[in-house]
Amino acid sequence: MIHHALSLLSTELENYFRARYAVNNITEFVVLGNVAQADNDKQQGLDQRIVISLVNLEEESTLKNLPGYTRTVNGGVRYEKPPVYLNLYLLFSAHFPPTVESYFTSLQYISTVVEFFQGRYVFNLQNAPNYASTSSADEPDLADLHLILNMYTLTFEQINHLWGSLGGKQFPFVLYKARLVRMVDRRQTGSGALIEEINTLSKVPAGS
Repeated sequence: MIHHALSLLSTELENYFRARYAVNNITEFVVLGNVAQADNDKQQGLDQRIVISLVNLEEESTLKNLPGYTRTVNGGVRYEKPPVYLNLYLLFSAHFPPTVESYFTSLQYISTVVEFFQGRYVFNLQNAPNYASTSSADEPDLADLHLILNMYTLTFEQINHLWGSLGGKQFPFVLYKARLVRMVDRRQTGSGALIEEINTLSKVPAGS
């Protein structure tokens, strides 16, 4: 489901860029990739684009204690492990050659990313028809995909650690926290009838 979440965001942001910049010679404005490998000769397609990189995962603690069962249509109970809800920390970086003109373009692209998420920060299949039409119908949980994006501000120390872990070469960037990605394993661990009442009365042995 993580790959679907990032693909949806990438598709919608790409469409926004294409509507904003009428440039015919650019094949892609936005790509998914590891920005730490941006200068690797074997890592093609990241240059002069907005690169979306997953830099951290976090479990949503407020949804950690959900019940481990669901009701079935026949009134029974299906037991399965409760889903895990994740927050994704997404780095949007503008990877351009180190020239004055390219730096100006990278700042312009990052501004466009911020403007896009300022005007729209909720994403699902209902408001992303372009992605919904190309996504696989074999994913039963894809219809439940619902993302809320908020800008995540780092301190200078955190920025230094982040880009140090990514190779030390910093590009113009913005970081967003995407909530919530639902991860679930559909393997059934058991089944049974639904317990609707508990009898607390105990029988008294005869002759006591």
